Amino acid sequence: MAAQALIARSITLDTRILEAEKRSYHSFFDIHVIENDEGSYSIIEEGDYGALPLHIIDNIVYTADAKMSDDY
Repeated sequence: MAAQALIARSITLDTRILEAEKRSYHSFFDIHVIENDEGSYSIIEEGDYGALPLHIIDNIVYTADAKMSDDY
């Protein structure tokens, strides 16, 4: 059972990473995947928070760099 839970958690992380990468093409801010206390994953956009609180920074497991730019 533990192996199945680990596989499911890995698939969930991969899904969140793909979502973050897709969102990063339409954002001026970095997109972070964070691990929640219960072991699930959420996506936050750096621009939503300004300076990120330390408890969020400590839980970042992946960052997709923003791909939009004002430079022409």
